[in-house]
Amino acid sequence: MDERWFIEQLNFANRASSVVQAVAEKITDRINKAIQKIPRSAKLAILIVVSAKMLVFAVGYIVTCLNTGSYPSSTAVVDLFNRWDAPHYIDIARNWYVSDPTLDAYNFIAFFPFYPVLIRLFTFDLNHINLSAVIVSNACSLIAFFYLYKLARLEFNEGVALKAVLFLSVFPTAYFLSAPYTEGLFFALVIASVYYARLGKWRFAGLLGFFAALTRLFGLLLFPVLLVEYFHQKGWKPRKTDLSVLSAFLPLAGLLVYLGVNYQVTGNPFTFMTIQAVHWGTRLDPWSGLNGAFGWATTASYPDNLTVGMAPIAFATFGLLMVAVGIWKRLRPVYIVYMFLSWALAVSTSWWISVPRYVMAMFPIFFLFGLLMRRKEIIIFGTVVSGVLLCYFTAFFTLGWWAF
Repeated sequence: MDERWFIEQLNFANRASSVVQAVAEKITDRINKAIQKIPRSAKLAILIVVSAKMLVFAVGYIVTCLNTGSYPSSTAVVDLFNRWDAPHYIDIARNWYVSDPTLDAYNFIAFFPFYPVLIRLFTFDLNHINLSAVIVSNACSLIAFFYLYKLARLEFNEGVALKAVLFLSVFPTAYFLSAPYTEGLFFALVIASVYYARLGKWRFAGLLGFFAALTRLFGLLLFPVLLVEYFHQKGWKPRKTDLSVLSAFLPLAGLLVYLGVNYQVTGNPFTFMTIQAVHWGTRLDPWSGLNGAFGWATTASYPDNLTVGMAPIAFATFGLLMVAVGIWKRLRPVYIVYMFLSWALAVSTSWWISVPRYVMAMFPIFFLFGLLMRRKEIIIFGTVVSGVLLCYFTAFFTLGWWAF
């Protein structure tokens, strides 16, 4: 009887093993077929993005090793780019905003809430909240690259899409897409919003615009941008307007929620503006911004003359040039409007120190790179130059020096 039971169990195990093997083969076959359906350019885009991120983290790691004279711990690796504004976002995720004006954290109300909220949602242990911030930023930036590729492919072709991904990956300030900053999330929301607007899926576009406006003030630009795309699709004929146009107003709702948070915490919906002006000395005054950058460029010592002076002026000029190129290349109105408004908002303040980071948010410039750079030699040259600048500024940022 024991022998019969043993044989039955052995036969059952063999049948179970055969079933598991068949299921595994079926799943593997489906995965292989799915991979085969992915365009070659998309596979190359994935390789480029992953390689660029590995480069950024490698530079941060090497710079930290050289600076400290030892190998960073696992905690230090997570905190490679936990610099400048990044700790403020993490503090909001940990403690939310504070209403006591005597505390320095009171000033954090100037930072928009959606990114800290996502960090907290994906934090299961507050001891590892810094890791959650890095994961959220990098996961969102991967989504941003995905939609950049899809949008460029929709508008142009696979070649332009691949080059757009390449040049965003190695853009001189692309390390912000790997740091605990809002860039990754903001890019994902804005590019995806425009992508769904192009497809006429206005509810998705508007909802993403709502969250973009809860991420950064620049998200509010999606209100006029979505309206432009909506009426462009309607042939600029107001009589064709329907209820879907209301989705374009959702970015305004996102800003209203943020104003509500300001009011709930401080009793004033516009406290963030006061703090920007008083604590950070930032106000709407582009002439002072240009004059100040020029002063830093001509009188400050290295590296401040570069990062606070020359680079902001160079990137501001570059951004305006790209708007002109976009008009020349007859880009779709939605992209021209978005680029111009992004550039105008970036240079509208009395401090231009973050202009190089803000100009990167003008994502249609990467379409233009894809359109203009056709020869292999030019593509390689542009990639190398931009990649070198990326490594250079990544090193600055890792050391805690100001790098936009």
